[in-house]
Amino acid sequence: MYKDPCKKCSSEYDYSCYLIDISVFTILMGVALILGAFLSFVPQIIKLCILKKTDGISFQMLYLALYNQWSLLVNFFMSQFPQVMSCNNTFWKCVANIIPQINSVFCFLGFFVPFLQYLYYQKREQGYSAEFKKNVIYSLIFTFYALVTTFGFVFSGFFFSVCDPTFKTFTFIFAFISMCCACVQWIPQIIKTYKMKAVGSFSIFGQCINVPGQVISLITLILSNNGWTTWITNIAQLIMQSVLLVLLLRYQCCEPYKSKNKAEKEKEAEAQISKEIQQEKQPEQCTECAVETVQCQE
Repeated sequence: MYKDPCKKCSSEYDYSCYLIDISVFTILMGVALILGAFLSFVPQIIKLCILKKTDGISFQMLYLALYNQWSLLVNFFMSQFPQVMSCNNTFWKCVANIIPQINSVFCFLGFFVPFLQYLYYQKREQGYSAEFKKNVIYSLIFTFYALVTTFGFVFSGFFFSVCDPTFKTFTFIFAFISMCCACVQWIPQIIKTYKMKAVGSFSIFGQCINVPGQVISLITLILSNNGWTTWITNIAQLIMQSVLLVLLLRYQCCEPYKSKNKAEKEKEAEAQISKEIQQEKQPEQCTECAVETVQCQE
């Protein structure tokens, strides 16, 4: 057990006074949120395993998602550090208070696994190309960022905690980084989907689960008494993912229908042109036959 630097509770080893009573409804929503997060990412992972291609998926989106989810995860654990430490005192009440943090772990893994899949299948497709090497360098930069921030928030949490102004400042910085990444995370994917006008290896089914999950996540964060810095990123993600979902559904459902109608119209037009050409040839053939008949009679 570690002492509470803020010494808010009756005992310096007790963190239970940081916990609040969470309603059963909020807990159920949180559990549904975790299950939804798991289900929303599994289809994408499975689709990449089946297709073994990276077409239609933006590496920039996955890379920004890692920074977004990791920074959000660090922000969660820093802003709720005493609640996390209270698991040593009252485990189940602690779990009820940190459901959003548990969900954020699943969200990070949900992007981290496809990120690794992307690098693996890109190497299979392109070999050690310049683009693949560049993406590996980006991956190493993120790994360094994750290691440094992990050491930083654990060390500062044990020795300073939420009552320290500097600790609160760094909590806000991570929330700001997450918010910035969330605001632009889906833009590369939206642009790529719009340019390709196709779904590719991107999973529509997962996105259909993910968008409602963002709504539930937002409600859970607000009801769990989390600060605005922890849930404002969910608002940005909800807007961008909704736009992406509309594009995916359009290119998956509407565009094939339009292409089919266009092909049918082109086929009808070709048939009409062919018919007109045949009609034009018939008088010429009749004229030639008449000339030949006259010549034979002479």
